[in-house]
Amino acid sequence: MKLLTTKIKSLSLDKLHAYTSQALRPEFFCRNSALVAQELLGKVLIVRSHPKYPFNSPRAEVTAGRIVETEAYGENDPASHAFKGETPRSSIMFGEPGKAYVYFIYGMYEMLNFVTDPKGTPGAVLIRAVEPLFGQALMENRRGMGAKVELTNGPGRLCRAMGIKMSHNKESLSGPSLYVCNDDAKLKQISKSPRVGIRLAQEKAWRFFISDNPFVSRVPQNLSALELS
Repeated sequence: MKLLTTKIKSLSLDKLHAYTSQALRPEFFCRNSALVAQELLGKVLIVRSHPKYPFNSPRAEVTAGRIVETEAYGENDPASHAFKGETPRSSIMFGEPGKAYVYFIYGMYEMLNFVTDPKGTPGAVLIRAVEPLFGQALMENRRGMGAKVELTNGPGRLCRAMGIKMSHNKESLSGPSLYVCNDDAKLKQISKSPRVGIRLAQEKAWRFFISDNPFVSRVPQNLSALELS
């Protein structure tokens, strides 16, 4: 799928606030996870860490990033948490689409996923990388580092930078804490590759990313990626 090229610019807080009133509805996510994963590229993820405060209050700790890399996990997928059936952890994948699925790995990192597919069909999209659009100073402070691509170029890194916690599990993706919004950005070419860090179903090319975006994970799979026409 060829997409026009444009320079991605930082967004203002007022513009972000306007986007939240048009956050993607559950219907967007109520489709096959691989399709949703591809179409999430370029969308804006907004996190309001303290929703009890007004959106424009510094205490709300708002951050935002453009989604530049995703991975799909679907039904009958050996790499999916839902492959062996519904469990206390994976039950959300069988539920309503348009919710956040957050889990903790290695005793260190939260991982942010979006629930997809119709209710009863387990699916999710892992958000692997974002390009910062707002709140970069807060992100840098949380990560203890300066303005580098390593700030958010991995699923654990972006969660720490944007303040994604286990408390966000099962939160709606249309607010008041998490929002996924469309700003009609024109993006560069997108690519697909096998997924990263899995042992099973490695043949599935269900990882999608914006080609040549500097915030995409630096992984060997980039070398074998195919551009989508």
